[in-house]
Amino acid sequence: MRELAIEIGVRALLFGVFVFTEFLDPFQRVIQPEEIWLYKNPLVQSDNIPTRLMFAISFLTPLAVICVVKIIRRTDKTEIKEAFLAVSLALALNGVCTNTIKLIVGRPRPDFFYRCFPDGVMNSEMHCTGDPDLVSEGRKSFPSIHSSYSFVGGVIGLIFAYICYRQHYPPLANTACHKPYVSLRVPTSMKKEEMPTTDSAPTLPLEGITEGPV
Repeated sequence: MRELAIEIGVRALLFGVFVFTEFLDPFQRVIQPEEIWLYKNPLVQSDNIPTRLMFAISFLTPLAVICVVKIIRRTDKTEIKEAFLAVSLALALNGVCTNTIKLIVGRPRPDFFYRCFPDGVMNSEMHCTGDPDLVSEGRKSFPSIHSSYSFVGGVIGLIFAYICYRQHYPPLANTACHKPYVSLRVPTSMKKEEMPTTDSAPTLPLEGITEGPV
């Protein structure tokens, strides 16, 4: 129970760090006038896949797959618990790492120009006149949190998924790679029962000894 509480605490801490980094301002990369054309795409008011829906899909889809596998294979609660811990750790680490890189790189989004200058008029000092929150979010283009969280084409997501998998499961080359370490451990009591005792050991014939009086 104590180990489980620590595991949950680590994930709660990582989630808190993720939420905290969501509100930090990224590095303000200097945009040269000759490259401003790269960021003049039309401003998109809403994503094709809303961020909240993306988080829900990224978290609930692996859990749904785990539950289906449990029903089909009739796995025990220990395997389900380890799978939940691996998935939650991968998602939390991926979120923190992705946000940290976003803050350090500060790469503008393709529609940054119209975030910075809503009226389409750029001043010589390159001082943004748009909504500060919208401008700050416009400097968080790389890496894409949608791709990293969906694990499709997201190198960061794939790396953390494998690292967290290895925390709870054997290597993929192992024939029991679908079994968590906890399930592969043989209880000490079972080991003792399997060990041969002196009473059950086969007896050897004693040569030179005859029955009856000498």
